[in-house]
Amino acid sequence: MAAPDEVDAVYRRLFPKLVGMVSLYCGDRWVAEEIAQETLSRLWERSPAQVIDSPDAWTYRVAMNLANSWFRRRAIERRAKDAFRAAPSDDDRRDPDDFLAVSAALQHLPPRQRQALVLRYFADLSIEDTARSMGCAPGTVKAHTHEALKELAKAGLIDREYADD
Repeated sequence: MAAPDEVDAVYRRLFPKLVGMVSLYCGDRWVAEEIAQETLSRLWERSPAQVIDSPDAWTYRVAMNLANSWFRRRAIERRAKDAFRAAPSDDDRRDPDDFLAVSAALQHLPPRQRQALVLRYFADLSIEDTARSMGCAPGTVKAHTHEALKELAKAGLIDREYADD
């Protein structure tokens, strides 16, 4: 493992360069600082186990990859908000941020629970059709749905009464 003085020297040398480069690329200094920190963190994690021939080039590539991921996430969020705003709704109180919060919570569910919820409530399939689509028994769909709704209720995203059905 590198000595603390060496790590500090690499950090002091690369951090300003990374922040400047990413700031120019994405136009946001705060995001650039986060990306630079994440990049140097990845360098630190990797360096004891793997020799990196050119740490500068490696960090620049990682920083650009992280910046591109940031752009993709922003584009996805923007499209999701636009789609949510454009969707017809009987409820004027719907908020795009709520939609994003539910979407994020769904990503923390196990894949089969997430699939059951999306098929049942977004695609509006019956329990039997969901079971056919998932290749499982209707009881399994009910169990996955029940567990997923309990998790969303724990997160405060739906009323507990829906999780108890």
